[in-house]
Amino acid sequence: MAEKRIPLYLKEIYGDFYNNAALSAWADKNWVQALLTLGNNKKLTNALLKEIYPSSKVLQLGCTFGRQMEETAAKIGMYGIFDILDISHIQLKRCKEKFDHRYSQIRYVQQNANIPLQKNYDVVILYMLLHEVPHRQKAKIMQAALDSLKEGGKVVVIDYHKPYIWHPLRWPVKLFNRLYQPFAEILWDREVDTFVKDKSKYIWKKTLYFGGMYQKMVIQKKFSDEFADEKPFVAYHP
Repeated sequence: MAEKRIPLYLKEIYGDFYNNAALSAWADKNWVQALLTLGNNKKLTNALLKEIYPSSKVLQLGCTFGRQMEETAAKIGMYGIFDILDISHIQLKRCKEKFDHRYSQIRYVQQNANIPLQKNYDVVILYMLLHEVPHRQKAKIMQAALDSLKEGGKVVVIDYHKPYIWHPLRWPVKLFNRLYQPFAEILWDREVDTFVKDKSKYIWKKTLYFGGMYQKMVIQKKFSDEFADEKPFVAYHP
């Protein structure tokens, strides 16, 4: 798998994690992810898993660190399909070395996340991805994710959100984002649906966590047949 051109913003802002195998291995440790998510990594992963059916066809845009991908693969099971897409050869190689001997349902796609794949996925995952990309790319990635769904399928976005005014970590996190995550703060000011042009094709459901600091946005693609309005939004709860 040959290396493709890495976007400039990834090299300049997140280059160490994306291009350094040793740092990536360090970031992959569970305690590091617990620290970076203020202890919410397990809760956010569980929130994602509630939206996934066993034996379903799932696409994830962007490799992640920690146990999120592993637990997602386990939830899908051996009779489903789990496609992991990333532009970075190093990150895909890390995932292959970590998962290939345990999860035969995982396939790897080296591609930019703003390009849609075939329209037949049950679930498309954007797990802590939107805050890492420039604002224009957020809209392109959201549209690519939605265009990869089959009817009735859903995009699940787990990411930052504007915390409540009383949150004790509101200003420290804001300062951290200003210094190290310059594309994150817009998620405090704009809702996820503002990055989508035609919102009427989808059903939107948002859940907040940790005093509003994090969000889960579930976006279900409506059925196009004449009984579309009679089909309820269904979220899977194990």
